[in-house]
Amino acid sequence: MQALRNIWFLALATCTEGIRHRALWAIICLAVILTMANLGVTTLYTWDLGKVSVEFGLSAVAFTGLLLVFFLGMKILADDLERSRIFMLLSRPVSIFQYLAGKFLGLTLVLGLSTIILGLAAALSMHYVLWQYPAYVPPNFSWLTYAMALVCQWLSLVVVMAVSVLCFSFASHPFVALLLAVSSYLVGQNMELLRRVVVENAHAGVLTGHENLVIALSWIFPNLSLFDKKYAAAYGLAFSSQEFVLLCLYGVSYSALLIYLATLLFRRKELA
Repeated sequence: MQALRNIWFLALATCTEGIRHRALWAIICLAVILTMANLGVTTLYTWDLGKVSVEFGLSAVAFTGLLLVFFLGMKILADDLERSRIFMLLSRPVSIFQYLAGKFLGLTLVLGLSTIILGLAAALSMHYVLWQYPAYVPPNFSWLTYAMALVCQWLSLVVVMAVSVLCFSFASHPFVALLLAVSSYLVGQNMELLRRVVVENAHAGVLTGHENLVIALSWIFPNLSLFDKKYAAAYGLAFSSQEFVLLCLYGVSYSALLIYLATLLFRRKELA
């Protein structure tokens, strides 16, 4: 019970620190500008206005979330080392797992709040565009599908945050951790496409004959493309509740595993 209290206390403290950070408001202001730009950018297209509006709104949420993960999240973790706050925390009855889990949960709460705010702002701009141009409303468009796509977008950011915490746990410098996290994100975004090309194509170039290696890497790196449901929301495609639940289980279990591995690696890290 005390361990859960420590994790929750650290999560609330991290969330409060993230909300007070000026970088958060700068990033949110940028996202609001991008969301408002949805009204102008959409009118530049003469077809599929509804599709463009939905994809642009969700893309603005995803772009803002990545900025929060790579700059605000990594900044908060790096400040604990640079200002020696981590030594004060670990000198108390707080384990390394509780520290990392609390920080991760707090940053996840910040991502959740920003996703809700930006998702509502994007929904308002999308609603205006769809109301202004009813002839271009995608067939079978559903706000429920949009909400599920928004949750999937948040889950992908949570997984990227867990990857960032893992990189932070063993990297010698915060900048190195940032580079590793960005690289892992890029690989995760394209791993599913690479797996399909290698497995389904007999002429895959230098990767021909290395299907097992690519499949193994696809299980190691996060498959972030699975969480990208902008296409389904934009065209009103079917998005079953079973698939949604499986994506949630995948995101939660993968993130929990990374936090556990980060705990093991952080114990071997030289902090002094």
